[in-house]
Amino acid sequence: MKILGHTAFSFAMLIASYVHAQDIHFSQYYSAPLTINPALTGGFAGDYRAGVNYRSQWVSVTVPYRTFDIYGDLNLGRRFLARNFWSIGANLIADRAGDGDLSVTKFLASGAYHFILDQGKNHDLSFGLQAGWVQKSVDFSKFYFDNQWSDVGFDTGLPTGENFIKGSFGFVDVAAGVSYAYSGPKRFAAHAGLSIHHINRPTDSFYGSDNRLGMRPVFNAGISYKLSDVITVSPSIFYQSQKKAHEFLAGGMIRYSLKGSDDPYVTTGNIYAGLYGRFGDAFIPVIGYEYRNWRLLMNYDVNTSALKPATNGQGAFEISLVFTGTSKKNQGVRIDLPCPRF
Repeated sequence: MKILGHTAFSFAMLIASYVHAQDIHFSQYYSAPLTINPALTGGFAGDYRAGVNYRSQWVSVTVPYRTFDIYGDLNLGRRFLARNFWSIGANLIADRAGDGDLSVTKFLASGAYHFILDQGKNHDLSFGLQAGWVQKSVDFSKFYFDNQWSDVGFDTGLPTGENFIKGSFGFVDVAAGVSYAYSGPKRFAAHAGLSIHHINRPTDSFYGSDNRLGMRPVFNAGISYKLSDVITVSPSIFYQSQKKAHEFLAGGMIRYSLKGSDDPYVTTGNIYAGLYGRFGDAFIPVIGYEYRNWRLLMNYDVNTSALKPATNGQGAFEISLVFTGTSKKNQGVRIDLPCPRF
């Protein structure tokens, strides 16, 4: 009999798929730009940016699900090009899930070209491309099978009687996207983007079968409006789908600028507070603080889905840290570009 082992493995795969909606995701999608759209590479007011995201989900289960993302991007040629410019970036993602240590590691490189559409530099249209390597693995030795039961009890030293499939595999992954941003001369800004992931439909199977990843379209949009010299509101939406899995988030953030400072380079600090919802799954309060070039955000997903009884309502904790800087040649020069404002 192989029912116990197959059931355990199938349950682990099912939970992993439910958690990630068939792919790695963050509630702070606005803090992980390179994971949602390669056209957002370089989409910031500065010369270089580096960030890190960490997510721990379902701490009430035996082994929590953990996701780590580190990224960086760089804008090129702004000093030499009057309007348009290139950007390059890369991110490394590591994900661990469940008792079987199901792991996914991604290294992705991205590039984008930004068209400044008007002389006032209020409109930006960006196109991006991303490609890299994805490695997946699972430790079958951590699963238990019915052949390991003996007359005296359960013995992990007994043979499983299973013909194990391969425990790891890798593939090339490709994505592309487009993004538009508007930054008005007054109080209003807006952005919207669309990307398609897994364009090459890579094979994704531990069984060696021809199971291919479905393409994953991702849409994000938002606005930013200054209510006063110290208060800015930024509502936004995020949607992605893959095969029969869908994820939709909506909400907003309020930024309060201390002492009236609203300069992204010289500021006495900004306080952030927001509330988002993942439809059918969780509501997500967010708090954060920004000082000079550093921004720290934290959120907690309060589970409201059908899994609430099993998780005691405990969802996920996330934290993000991002640094945005300028090169010495551009220090003291205000860079006014229509970048997405999350």
